[in-house]
Amino acid sequence: MEENNSLPRPTAVAMDTNSSKKRKRPKDVPSHTRILAACDACRVSKTRCDSARPTCAKCAERGVGCHYPDKDPFSIFETWGKKILTAVEEQGRLLSSLGNGLQPRPEQMSRLLDMDGDNLETMSRKDTPWTPITGSDMILGWSVFPQERPVSTFPSSEYAEKPKPSDLGTCRVNLMMFACKAMCLLIETVRATKKTEVSNPSPERMFELRDIYMSKIQGKNPIVDADQLDAHIAYVLENGFGWSATSCLVLLVFALAAVWGNYPDDERRNIESDEELDLYPRQRVTMAVPDHRMRESLMYIAMAQKRMSTAYLDDSLLGVVCFCLFGMWYQYNIEPIPGWKMFRTASMMWEAYNLKHSDGKTQRPKQEEKSIDNVTQGLEQRLYWTCLKSECEVRHELNGLPSCTLQESSFPYALPTFPTIESFGQSPVDSTRHEQSTTLSYYYYLAEISLRRLLNRTRSAATVLSPNIDSLTASQLADTLQKLEGQLQQWLDCLPPALRFHIPPDSRPSPDEPELVKLMRERYAEVRELLCRAYLYMCLHGGMRLTRSQVETFGAHASLGLRLSIYRIQTENAFFRHPGSWGACRVRFNHGLCLIAAFRGKQAGVESAAHVVVPPQWRECVGMVQERLETWGDQGGGIREMAVLLDWLLKQ
Repeated sequence: MEENNSLPRPTAVAMDTNSSKKRKRPKDVPSHTRILAACDACRVSKTRCDSARPTCAKCAERGVGCHYPDKDPFSIFETWGKKILTAVEEQGRLLSSLGNGLQPRPEQMSRLLDMDGDNLETMSRKDTPWTPITGSDMILGWSVFPQERPVSTFPSSEYAEKPKPSDLGTCRVNLMMFACKAMCLLIETVRATKKTEVSNPSPERMFELRDIYMSKIQGKNPIVDADQLDAHIAYVLENGFGWSATSCLVLLVFALAAVWGNYPDDERRNIESDEELDLYPRQRVTMAVPDHRMRESLMYIAMAQKRMSTAYLDDSLLGVVCFCLFGMWYQYNIEPIPGWKMFRTASMMWEAYNLKHSDGKTQRPKQEEKSIDNVTQGLEQRLYWTCLKSECEVRHELNGLPSCTLQESSFPYALPTFPTIESFGQSPVDSTRHEQSTTLSYYYYLAEISLRRLLNRTRSAATVLSPNIDSLTASQLADTLQKLEGQLQQWLDCLPPALRFHIPPDSRPSPDEPELVKLMRERYAEVRELLCRAYLYMCLHGGMRLTRSQVETFGAHASLGLRLSIYRIQTENAFFRHPGSWGACRVRFNHGLCLIAAFRGKQAGVESAAHVVVPPQWRECVGMVQERLETWGDQGGGIREMAVLLDWLLKQ
């Protein structure tokens, strides 16, 4: 056969070049490696197998069956290769974050590592509001939210006290009649106040108000001694209201009892709208205190305010109690800043009292001399924690306020104590009845303070959170959060049977749940949700810096926190008024923000939020929060503005 001369032949120069020098393989072309697993046919024929599944190229060309060995080295090495690659990637991310200077500061790490050390008591009292997960404004600063907002969560006008007397009427007024009506109300209230100064309320009404206070208010904050209160009321019945701290105390008790509602009543009611542009009267829903309750309460509070100086100058614990009751009244009236000012004054007076008697040489007032070890010391401890927790409640939402100075006090008691029944000198029958009515209150107060301390430790640990948190810091924080979760479980295990509840979020509360049990359950859910909120923050801000295992684990905790937010929104009695109503509105607003943040993070495809599960009913629950805020909006405190913000975020 003749050779085909039409085919091109290599030139002599090219042949000489190839023979003298081996051609180099480009660096971007991978080298051929030995196939890890060949099919049986290729192994027998010693033919190179491309290991394609289900049939390799050679077997397909030959038309024979292609079978691979049962133990496939390729799949084994592929599995382990993926694991090794994942580990290398995680180590690379960790080294990269450390190299970029994102490692936690020494003081942050020491705070995390000292959770079980001598610093534990300090963290339990420490007022630490500056964390990314504490307070509405801090949550609104998360990266998933717009940085420019249409309104503030707390307008500057809310720092002032509401005008007294308030317009409590329900009749419709227009702009021209407003000034006249306000003047009439002022004259009416002044006359009523003067009349009350002259003629005291009837003895029956006094005892009725006393019983309301002791049955509905004292149990949640036991800072008023029942025997001393009875003695003060007896003096008023005989001599009238004097210009003394004791009369101030009685008036404050009456003011709180007169305004208080009945748990668990829904206190929403319809009134005629007073909008100036309405041509025809229309109904609207309000949470305003009914007129008759507020009018009577305002009379007592006005009389107590005239005696405020006597309480301020009192050098016993009585003055501290008076300012705590002033604070409670303002809280009930949705005036957080005036209430905070009263509690801050009470804290200052407590500090002065504690320093005065710290050496044990100063003689105490007569009402405190008897049974000092039990009654007075226990009251001093309870007032310490009442002032501290009340100041912190407001500061955790309005973190621009100064910190509570009581946290730096050398007061040695970690928890308050209570007097024994024998210290009251009662008969066996009376002491049995007294024990039944107070023991549950004491247990509740101790359990509540214990959870407050755990909340403070959680906030202290959360200070290491930042938008550029790295894997190492996240790991350290997760270890601390696990310890705190263990402490929460220990608290739950130690609850007395009378205060135990169905555990959220898997079990719903019983329909006839007592008020103290309800408060315990909600406080437990608050702590647990805050622990989970830290994981949600890390999931939304960790990005590619978190490891895959962290993303998965943190996502599970964050999802639990979202379920707890849904639980709290759905199960709370949103329309029963109490001193914590303003704070409760802020907390539910925060829950709504967390749900929106999780949804926005998923929509944006945040890598570290891949395992966060947003509950399907999240939008419905945010709507429930919005409705709640709109209903409470006319009471002030920035509640109306929070409703506006939720509506704005849902439309973004």
